[in-house]
Amino acid sequence: MTHQPPLPEILQAEWGSDQIMALFADLDAGTEIQHVQLRTDSDDAAVTLGDAEAAFVQGTARAIQVRYRFEDELWSDTILPGDPTTKIIRSRLPGHGTSQ
Repeated sequence: MTHQPPLPEILQAEWGSDQIMALFADLDAGTEIQHVQLRTDSDDAAVTLGDAEAAFVQGTARAIQVRYRFEDELWSDTILPGDPTTKIIRSRLPGHGTSQ
Protein backbone atom coordinates (compact mmCIF):
# COMPACT_ATOMS: atom_id res chain seq x y z
CA MET A 1 0.00 0.00 0.00
CA THR A 2 1.41 3.38 -0.96
CA HIS A 3 1.45 6.19 1.56
CA GLN A 4 -0.49 9.25 0.44
CA PRO A 5 0.35 12.54 2.12
CA PRO A 6 -2.64 13.94 4.00
CA LEU A 7 -4.72 16.52 2.21
CA PRO A 8 -4.09 20.03 3.48
CA GLU A 9 -6.59 21.36 5.96
CA ILE A 10 -8.67 24.15 4.43
CA LEU A 11 -10.34 26.73 6.63
CA GLN A 12 -12.98 29.16 5.38
CA ALA A 13 -14.50 32.21 7.00
CA GLU A 14 -16.54 35.30 6.12
CA TRP A 15 -15.07 38.48 7.60
CA GLY A 16 -15.96 42.15 7.69
CA SER A 17 -13.62 44.84 6.34
CA ASP A 18 -12.22 45.64 9.81
CA GLN A 19 -11.14 42.01 10.26
CA ILE A 20 -9.52 41.99 6.80
CA MET A 21 -7.57 45.15 7.66
CA ALA A 22 -6.42 43.45 10.88
CA LEU A 23 -5.36 40.41 8.81
CA PHE A 24 -3.21 42.61 6.54
CA ALA A 25 -1.58 44.16 9.64
CA ASP A 26 -0.97 40.72 11.19
CA LEU A 27 0.51 39.34 7.97
CA ASP A 28 2.80 42.35 7.66
CA ALA A 29 3.95 42.28 11.29
CA GLY A 30 4.09 38.58 12.08
CA THR A 31 4.86 36.55 8.97
CA GLU A 32 7.49 36.17 6.28
CA ILE A 33 5.66 36.97 3.03
CA GLN A 34 6.63 34.61 0.19
CA HIS A 35 4.34 35.84 -2.60
CA VAL A 36 1.29 38.08 -3.12
CA GLN A 37 -0.88 37.72 -6.22
CA LEU A 38 -3.54 40.35 -6.98
CA ARG A 39 -6.35 39.89 -9.46
CA THR A 40 -8.35 42.91 -10.59
CA ASP A 41 -10.75 43.37 -13.51
CA SER A 42 -7.84 44.46 -15.70
CA ASP A 43 -4.78 42.60 -14.35
CA ASP A 44 -3.44 39.53 -12.55
CA ALA A 45 0.03 40.24 -11.18
CA ALA A 46 2.50 39.69 -8.36
CA VAL A 47 2.43 42.72 -6.04
CA THR A 48 3.54 43.77 -2.57
CA LEU A 49 1.32 43.17 0.43
CA GLY A 50 0.85 46.95 0.66
CA ASP A 51 -0.33 47.13 -2.96
CA ALA A 52 -2.81 44.31 -2.33
CA GLU A 53 -4.11 46.06 0.80
CA ALA A 54 -4.53 49.33 -1.14
CA ALA A 55 -6.49 47.52 -3.88
CA PHE A 56 -8.73 45.96 -1.21
CA VAL A 57 -9.39 49.38 0.37
CA GLN A 58 -10.06 50.96 -3.05
CA GLY A 59 -12.44 48.15 -3.97
CA THR A 60 -10.51 47.13 -7.10
CA ALA A 61 -9.29 43.73 -5.84
CA ARG A 62 -11.27 40.74 -7.10
CA ALA A 63 -8.98 38.18 -5.44
CA ILE A 64 -5.79 38.32 -3.40
CA GLN A 65 -3.61 35.32 -2.64
CA VAL A 66 -0.90 35.61 0.01
CA ARG A 67 1.63 32.83 0.59
CA TYR A 68 3.63 33.21 3.77
CA ARG A 69 5.69 31.47 6.44
CA PHE A 70 4.37 31.52 10.00
CA GLU A 71 5.94 29.55 12.86
CA ASP A 72 7.98 27.45 10.40
CA GLU A 73 4.91 26.41 8.37
CA LEU A 74 3.92 27.60 4.89
CA TRP A 75 0.38 28.97 4.50
CA SER A 76 -1.81 30.39 1.77
CA ASP A 77 -4.64 32.86 2.36
CA THR A 78 -7.02 33.63 -0.49
CA ILE A 79 -9.04 36.79 0.07
CA LEU A 80 -12.20 37.12 -2.03
CA PRO A 81 -13.69 40.59 -1.44
CA GLY A 82 -17.45 40.81 -1.29
CA ASP A 83 -20.23 42.97 0.07
CA PRO A 84 -20.97 42.97 2.96
CA THR A 85 -18.39 40.31 3.87
CA THR A 86 -15.15 38.99 2.40
CA LYS A 87 -14.45 35.27 2.11
CA ILE A 88 -11.11 34.03 3.43
CA ILE A 89 -9.82 30.60 2.44
CA ARG A 90 -6.72 29.50 4.39
CA SER A 91 -4.70 26.36 3.85
CA ARG A 92 -1.41 24.99 5.11
CA LEU A 93 0.83 24.18 2.17
CA PRO A 94 2.60 20.83 1.92
CA GLY A 95 6.27 20.66 2.73
CA HIS A 96 8.26 22.16 5.55
CA GLY A 97 8.70 25.89 5.83
CA THR A 98 12.39 25.85 6.72
CA SER A 99 14.72 27.32 4.11
CA GLN A 100 17.73 25.22 3.20
